[in-house]
Amino acid sequence: MEYDHVVLDEPSAVVDAEPDERTGLRRLYVALTRAVSGLVVTHSTGLPPQLADR
Repeated sequence: MEYDHVVLDEPSAVVDAEPDERTGLRRLYVALTRAVSGLVVTHSTGLPPQLADR
């Protein structure tokens, strides 16, 4: 399923809501890759290390 625009709020919460990090990161990947035209990511807590600037 794809969407024109996606707003993802608190990526860390998506990861933390799953029983293990691997499953959480998979779910986050799905959420981040379903936007066709626009993606907005909002967060007030830190991003998962896999998304943070290095």
